[in-house]
Amino acid sequence: MVKIRLARTGEGQDPSEAARELLVSALENEYGIPAAEVRIEKDEKGKPYLEGYSDLYISISHSGPYIACAFGDKPVGVDTEMWKAHPKWRRIVDKMHLREREAFDRACGGAASEEAEEPVEAFCDLWVRKESFLKAIGEGLRIPLYAFDTTEERVRQELRKEPYFIRNYRVEKEPVSIAVCAGEEKLPLDLSMWVW
Repeated sequence: MVKIRLARTGEGQDPSEAARELLVSALENEYGIPAAEVRIEKDEKGKPYLEGYSDLYISISHSGPYIACAFGDKPVGVDTEMWKAHPKWRRIVDKMHLREREAFDRACGGAASEEAEEPVEAFCDLWVRKESFLKAIGEGLRIPLYAFDTTEERVRQELRKEPYFIRNYRVEKEPVSIAVCAGEEKLPLDLSMWVW
């Protein structure tokens, strides 16, 4: 079963290190793996994995003060994106799957043009869905954004035989988009926020 943890970094804390510490703490609490035994490595494509635990999958993310980790017995990817402007947002959306572009334009009240004000929240919600799937399959941005569709709970894709499922999350009064994608259908319905 996939589990998710989200936190805010402390004042002056390095987000990369904080995300790693969040994962280490979660693994110790959930599986009893002592912190001293957690060795996070990266495969040839840059996907993190736990050395010595081939049946446990991990993913970490950070954006601004927000850090997240996801882990479980199926491939998993988590992505966070603090709501902020992205100067090339329209060009990025234009490279996505047709269904995603259409859904994004509908969410923005019609065709969102390059001249329109950026719909920051809608863009971040879409981006974390795309990125969480790419993290789950371990490919990162090597796969074209149009090659898979994340508009539904089940990712439409022909990149892997196994099905992948995706869910967005919200933390009340926090300007952050979060998505988790995993090779299992029963993703958690909600997540908790801890102050790190």
